[in-house]
Amino acid sequence: MPPTVHDRPRDDRGYPVPAITPWEDGRPQFALTDYQRSADCARQRQCSVCDVLMPRGPVWRVVGAAESAAIGAALAAGRPYRNLAPTLEGPGHRACMLYASMVCPYLARPNARRALTAEHPDELTAAVVRGAVRGALGAVVGFADYEFAVTGSRVLFRFVDVIEYLPHDNADAHLAELRAELAGHGGGPARPVG
Repeated sequence: MPPTVHDRPRDDRGYPVPAITPWEDGRPQFALTDYQRSADCARQRQCSVCDVLMPRGPVWRVVGAAESAAIGAALAAGRPYRNLAPTLEGPGHRACMLYASMVCPYLARPNARRALTAEHPDELTAAVVRGAVRGALGAVVGFADYEFAVTGSRVLFRFVDVIEYLPHDNADAHLAELRAELAGHGGGPARPVG
C-alpha cells in the first residue's frame, strides 16, 4: 500500500477511503464520487486516491475493458490515442492507481460486477448499472497530462498522450510493478509505451 494511501481515513473495516469518496452518516460510499472533492483535486492537481499533490508531468488512471481495448488497438496500429469523450474518473499517482486497480473489486477482476446503478444515467454513466460486469482486459494507463472542466453538476476529465499501458485481466498482475514503484525503482520518468 502506498504510504499516502495508508494515511487516508479508514472505514469501519479498516479500508482506506479514497480522496474523492463521499461520506454519508459517517460511512464512505465507495461506489460514488464526491463532486466537490473531485473538483478540488482537479483544480489543485491532487491525486484522486491519496489527496497528495501530483507533480507536473505524467498522471495515471485505471480504465475498464472498452477503453483498454481502444488504447491497445491504437497502440498496436501505431496511432496516438486520445479520449475525446470525457470521463468522470480523475487522475492519480502511478503507485496509487496500481494499488487501486488491485483493491477495488470492480477494477481488479473481469467477472466483477457493479454494486450500484447511476442515479441519473446519461451518456457518461449509462454503463453504470448494478450487476454490470467489468469485462476482460482493464488497464492502468499513464498519460502525459490531463485536462478538466468543472460544470454545475460534475467534473469531467480528458487525458492526453498515452505514455504507459499496463493491461490486466486480473489486476494482481500489477503487484510486481507496485512493489517496484514503492521501492523507488519504478519512479522517475515513465517507461515508454510499447
